[in-house]
Amino acid sequence: MDTLLEFEFMRLEKEDKLAWVTLTREGYLNAVSNDANVQLNQVAAALRDDPDVRVIIIRGEGRAFSTGIDLKEVATDRIEMVYHHRWERMLRILETMEKIAIAGMHGYCLGGALQLALACDIRVSTPDCQIGLPAVKESLIPGLSTWRLPKYVGWGIAKRLVLGGKNISGEEALKIGLVDHVVPKDQFFSHLDDVAKEYLKVCSAGTRMSKLLLNKAFDMDYDAILPYYFELQERAQCSVDA
Repeated sequence: MDTLLEFEFMRLEKEDKLAWVTLTREGYLNAVSNDANVQLNQVAAALRDDPDVRVIIIRGEGRAFSTGIDLKEVATDRIEMVYHHRWERMLRILETMEKIAIAGMHGYCLGGALQLALACDIRVSTPDCQIGLPAVKESLIPGLSTWRLPKYVGWGIAKRLVLGGKNISGEEALKIGLVDHVVPKDQFFSHLDDVAKEYLKVCSAGTRMSKLLLNKAFDMDYDAILPYYFELQERAQCSVDA
């Protein structure tokens, strides 16, 4: 495994076609400060532009995946609107890049961390992970989870989670379709790698083009998506993979 980038609060590693983004601000439960937000943008851009990487794992060291936005910086008025612009730019890079992004959720996956997981393609959780969107308790909007979450769990459940601000467990998240895989807490990183390698086995050009089409499933009608499908099908069928 080679380390491509190492910042104060995270590192980016790669082995062949698989990459790992590891949040390392574990003393703060990997809360995302202004500086960490900047670093995540740099990491996301590096992954987007890497021609070799096909599957990405995003995970957090220590007791949690992440508790989201750094509330100490919120409390001291150090979070300005540029934070939210930068954050959404990073999420959109992950969401639209021609790679499969997998979020590893353990301990806590709260607020911005769940926003990050929703921008990934696959979510893997421990049974007891506490998952939630508590932003309304700070009189904030939980980002564009308000746009992404209903696509996974439906309008009603999304309103309950956002407007109620309560946490659910990884097991409950699996039942409502918010999480795709639940794995044991012990040796979580190893289980997470195993899940990622299963997706990597079939991560062809067809897989990546399918992701792009799935991203448009709720946003384009049939007549609009048909030419886009033909364009991507040609790319897949004419690829080296095919």
